[in-house]
Amino acid sequence: MKIFNLLVGGAPENLPDNLNDFEGDWIGVDRGALKLIEMGLIPEVAVGDFDSVNGQEFKEIEANAKQVIKLDPVKDDTDTESGLKYALDHDPRAHIRVLGISGGRLDHLLANVLMVLQDRFRMFAEQIELIDRQNNIRFFNSGKHTVDKLEGFRYLSFIPLTQIDVLTLDDEKYELHNAMVSNARAYVSNEFIDSKATVYLSNGLVAVIQSKD
Repeated sequence: MKIFNLLVGGAPENLPDNLNDFEGDWIGVDRGALKLIEMGLIPEVAVGDFDSVNGQEFKEIEANAKQVIKLDPVKDDTDTESGLKYALDHDPRAHIRVLGISGGRLDHLLANVLMVLQDRFRMFAEQIELIDRQNNIRFFNSGKHTVDKLEGFRYLSFIPLTQIDVLTLDDEKYELHNAMVSNARAYVSNEFIDSKATVYLSNGLVAVIQSKD
């Protein structure tokens, strides 16, 4: 399975420590491309309008990235959406990790989480994973799904992003049975009682977040 890692322009202190251990091809999104180069990770492509780097920094990106796609800053898509589209265009079956999603601007964080609701990305939602130092976010469409506990992550939260007619959590610390969720809401600070947990939803889309303090 093809893996793409998108490093976007979030706060560097919120990145996982082990980026050099991540398998897959790297895509640098805007200033994320510069961060990759500084870490010795050469982007397969750097994409963005690059309004967050200066002229000298952009020259460094051009000199090191294997490909640079410079976007018009007057555009409808965010740079992250453009990077995600690039990855899916190259392999619609790829697993895509988006890193650097948090820190600083709340609008950027919300845009990164909510982009999976767009029609063009919705069918790929289960292939997309959002990661920072303290959080791992996966998305699930209708059906029964197994969530594997990540080492060091204590909390397990379920965030329905749409109306869900039936939502069931029957093997977590705090159970929920056949609940109807009429609009987006958050079921937070649940916990695993084993190494795996399951979530069932009859329809809609849920974000599953593993987090730690």
